[in-house]
Amino acid sequence: MSKLLVVVSATGNQGAAVIKYFQQHVPSYKLRGTTRNPSSDAAVALAKSGVEVVKADTNDVDSLKAAFQGADAVFAYTTFSGILQTREIMGKVMAGKLPPPVGQYAFDVEVQQGKNMADAAATVPGLERLVWSSLSGVKKWSKGKYTQGFHFDSKEIVREFMNSLEPLKGKVSCLQMGAFADNMVNMPERFGLTKADGQLRWAYPIADSIKTPWIDVERDTGAFVKALLDAPGGTQVVGASEYLNGSEYFKLLCDHLGVEGTYTEVPSDNMVSDDPTGFKLEIAQVYAFVNEFGYDGGDPEVVTADELEKRGYKVPRSKIADHIKRSSWSHLAVA
Repeated sequence: MSKLLVVVSATGNQGAAVIKYFQQHVPSYKLRGTTRNPSSDAAVALAKSGVEVVKADTNDVDSLKAAFQGADAVFAYTTFSGILQTREIMGKVMAGKLPPPVGQYAFDVEVQQGKNMADAAATVPGLERLVWSSLSGVKKWSKGKYTQGFHFDSKEIVREFMNSLEPLKGKVSCLQMGAFADNMVNMPERFGLTKADGQLRWAYPIADSIKTPWIDVERDTGAFVKALLDAPGGTQVVGASEYLNGSEYFKLLCDHLGVEGTYTEVPSDNMVSDDPTGFKLEIAQVYAFVNEFGYDGGDPEVVTADELEKRGYKVPRSKIADHIKRSSWSHLAVA
């Protein structure tokens, strides 16, 4: 009998990627996807492709309980940036109705959404695996040195909550998503990538001695989820298509575009000026954390994909050069 995988927020980047991968490579699974709007074009397209599409909202635990029933496995994730940009949060901070940092409010919402998904999963008889899209705990692993890494810490708080629920004991596995390669395409200036004087410039606050775990979300998220469904519960893996330091990534990009480039390693505190929301400080603290403690904070329970494969669980991965080649960089064209 086919197992049922429920994918939360099936029309979002991570959810859609997982569904596409399973449709193409693991057809033995039945797929159910949740969405707030089953009549959206993306949801209708999923339904036409054979996915059971159901209405559920991560802010509504009862809707999640209904959506999860009968599941053998659940892939759950949240979208911090989407929460952050709402009128109720970013709008009020920008209007002076809430004091910064803006991330503290998104943190509260994201943690509650994660707890809702955990509570819902805990009601499912026969659930074998809950895969949580997570990140390391900045405050925890820095021993309180860095306190503003809200979009990392929220996911660690949820992981701990999931593992505290008796019905989920031994069933929770975590995919610590690496740096989204899409962010370099969609938000280059936020990450220090600009164009000037006929060349590209990248000011990157991660030491070149550190290999960043980049992930091609569209191509590789599903492969990691499949490996975590096969591996024992409690497994934690960094979701990385490839590990590259800043200069390696930048060379791939410049070579693809056929342009000259200037790469500069800069202090993370260079990023925090002229920001009334406090979000730049959050990003700067995450960079500082990675420089000092590593992307996974040095957590001994977190493994790489290579280590997972040594245990017998295959994780097919793509190359970041391929992501660069298929992406549109017209906004960074230089004269």
